Amino acid sequence: MPDSTDLADSGGKSPNEYFDIPTHREIAIEYDIPLFVSVKDSMMMEVLNRRSSVALPLDFIHITSDYGYRKDPVVASKTAFHNGIDLRCAKGSLVYAMMPGVIEKVVYSESGYGHHVIINHVGLRILYGHLGLIAVKEGDMVSAGTIVALSSDTGRSTGPHLHIRAERLIDGEWKSVNPEPFIKHLNDYIRGLREEMANLRFASRPDRPLNLTNLFKVMEECGVLYPKIVAAQYCLETGYGSSAVCRNYNNLFGLYDSAHKDYYRFRSWEESVAGYVRMIQRRYNPQKDKDYYAFLKRIGYAENMDSYNAKVRAIANTL
Repeated sequence: MPDSTDLADSGGKSPNEYFDIPTHREIAIEYDIPLFVSVKDSMMMEVLNRRSSVALPLDFIHITSDYGYRKDPVVASKTAFHNGIDLRCAKGSLVYAMMPGVIEKVVYSESGYGHHVIINHVGLRILYGHLGLIAVKEGDMVSAGTIVALSSDTGRSTGPHLHIRAERLIDGEWKSVNPEPFIKHLNDYIRGLREEMANLRFASRPDRPLNLTNLFKVMEECGVLYPKIVAAQYCLETGYGSSAVCRNYNNLFGLYDSAHKDYYRFRSWEESVAGYVRMIQRRYNPQKDKDYYAFLKRIGYAENMDSYNAKVRAIANTL
């Protein structure tokens, strides 16, 4: 399997810092902290506050068409500039505001972007295109995570998807930018916050017994993608929790440190789940592949991947 080293993060930047959004002026605000709130509780409150200020545009992010020149999806003989990115989604999927902002424009149209919404995030303007039902109106103030609309295929579209266009305010003018780096950074930022919350929970909680029920709970807390397949990996790698690596290292997934020629040691099995997210899913990004089995094969998780995937698939079908 691949060398599982930590993914270099983005320096802890918030999405606003990533885009250098102007803050105009800073106002010092003093918060009254209850006398008997513990340090861990206050740390959790701070992380939760940061988490509430950001959201992804869909529940699941998979880019199907990049920013830039491409073959026209409607007229294949033509090449056209794609001023945004397309995200895969089923018709009727919830579409969320990514940050606090103001609804600048709501348009109902059967051409171009179809029904679409423009949100002004102060220095960053986001358009959501090819929408169905729109749940906001012009002038509305929205928070991160506000349901803006349901996805659809209105306008010039070959099927249901979410088109996202991003513009930055540069020298007083709105200029088109590629939204993919921002959304990738936003995704990593949110996963990092989930990991912080999970670590704070684990630090103040007695070890939970390792079983499939608790494993699925912890995977949800850590934001594990494809949890059923990952749970099947745990079953295969550890013999349902009986292996020495699992018992002595708290290592549920055979994560190997090639630099030290030994398996990674974790303080708890819950920490191993967070480690899997950081070392495998965040580092190699399974959303690039058609499914999770293709992802595992691409990164070479085991020596004989066809046999490994067949065993994992068989176990996953029983969970």
